[in-house]
Amino acid sequence: MLIDPPFPERPWDTNWLTQFPPKGLMYIAAYLRNAGADVSILDTKQMQYERPSLLRRSIKEIREVVKLKVKKQEPELIGITSATISYIPAIQIAQAVKETSPSSKVVIGGVHVTFTAHETLKECPWVDMVVRGEGERPMLELAEGKTLSKIEGISYRNNGKIVDNPIGEPLPPDEIPIPAYDMLDMTKYAYVVLMCTRGCPHECSFCEVPFIHGRKIRSRSAKKISEELELALSLNPSLEIRYEDEFMGLQKERTLEILEIVKSKNVGQFRATTRPDGLNNEILEKLKAAGCTNLYIGMESGSDDVLGFNKRGITVSKIMEIAEMCEKNEMLFHSGFILGLPGENKDTLQQTLEVALKCCDATFRVVKKNFEKFLEIMPFKLIVENSRAELNLLAPNPGTQISMNPEEFRYKIFHKNWELYDCNTSVGEPFDISAQEIEEFKKKSFKAIQNKMKEYGLPVDWWDYGYKG
Repeated sequence: MLIDPPFPERPWDTNWLTQFPPKGLMYIAAYLRNAGADVSILDTKQMQYERPSLLRRSIKEIREVVKLKVKKQEPELIGITSATISYIPAIQIAQAVKETSPSSKVVIGGVHVTFTAHETLKECPWVDMVVRGEGERPMLELAEGKTLSKIEGISYRNNGKIVDNPIGEPLPPDEIPIPAYDMLDMTKYAYVVLMCTRGCPHECSFCEVPFIHGRKIRSRSAKKISEELELALSLNPSLEIRYEDEFMGLQKERTLEILEIVKSKNVGQFRATTRPDGLNNEILEKLKAAGCTNLYIGMESGSDDVLGFNKRGITVSKIMEIAEMCEKNEMLFHSGFILGLPGENKDTLQQTLEVALKCCDATFRVVKKNFEKFLEIMPFKLIVENSRAELNLLAPNPGTQISMNPEEFRYKIFHKNWELYDCNTSVGEPFDISAQEIEEFKKKSFKAIQNKMKEYGLPVDWWDYGYKG
């Protein structure tokens, strides 16, 4: 049994997050099933809101439901995934399943525990093993009963000591399976995240992806991507595609091939995510022709000094070039910025706000010019979401360069209360400005973007300070 844990209980809306199927577990489930294992997926996020009333369920209630399902199925092996923000709910679920089925082997994996394996095994006696890095191959070998010392990428206890087996080679692209959408009721979900690559050659200080998936880009075949879309849409034709590919510009011909596939599936409007340096006019034109109405682009800062210090690999001039290019192609873009990166100070914060407002100008002009057309294909609120700038607080998750070497990055981390690593709460501060000053600046920025919305006649009342949609 593979379990996706619930999200921490929050005062703001997390309902939209439950609309994404557990992609990582679907890859692992498909890999296990292809090898002949009997496997199921339990998505506890779907339990957080009772439909159709959307009455919120507590994590305590969810634990009781999980206990009932474990007792009924009696799985030999239980795998639980966790990101940093969901780590505490994940270990709560792990404890519940171990208490219910002591003979089951309980394994926890995911981005967070890859870098905190010892901490997890020390504080969680109910967790038997930790999978570090990609989970497909280690989970299959655990399911097959292979000797623990011979399984690459796991940590476990042996005679009171914690053993870290070396991480093996990443899965070759042709071994990455089509996610097991058919193992879940896809009518309960709104989105499919189409992930076309694994690995990243970049060195951004705030990202752990290269340390999980490696620095080499592994590109999934266009054929498998086509089959994935067909499977997902056959189970729910109303699913919205979110096409994630950080390397559109680096792999132009392949990107164009994938966009032709997406276009051929008649998916309607879809959203995409990429790096700023992964875009050019030709790709923007093809994205639009395939039905893409919005891009999410991580700009991160409006200061060249901050971008350089954090190894982002782009400049402010590139950000403004992208804004101009998107406006020319009448493409909405949702620009993401991080406040409080290493190297931040009062001047760089102001520079970031100025660049964020320029991004808003570029995309709000597109909204104003094409408002009736956009209103035909997306809800009123979504038009604004897809065209605004978003400013979040830095959360230096385990595995990021900032987390591993805070002194080198002139950064102070306050604590390891992982539930607060939500990008809405300060968990640290750069040496040159305080967390309180950064939080106050975020409030100022929020109001500035609201005022910019008002300039263009866009609604602002619905957009709350903690909104993460």
